[in-house]
Amino acid sequence: MAFDMFLGKERACIDHHEEGLFAVINDDDSYPKLNWIWQEYYDSPLIQPNDANELVHELLALRLQVLRKDELKYLTSVIDRLLPFLSNAYRENEQIKCGSD
Repeated sequence: MAFDMFLGKERACIDHHEEGLFAVINDDDSYPKLNWIWQEYYDSPLIQPNDANELVHELLALRLQVLRKDELKYLTSVIDRLLPFLSNAYRENEQIKCGSD
């Protein structure tokens, strides 16, 4: 897996072929937390609960954006997979440990 995220025993990931998510938001000020993840991608960041909450909101906005473009619709499955995971981190007030290869 390209980018693994761990929350207790839960795990989520962004696989190599799903990194297109970051091409869509790259340097867009509307997505500061997603851009932060991309900048820290290979440095094993820790995502704090409040950051996870902000990521949820950014992903919801991004989901609406990718649904408007047929060539980006494949990203909805990635977003849909990440939303509950990030939401759990916020609700449980737990940080997410990340790692990448």
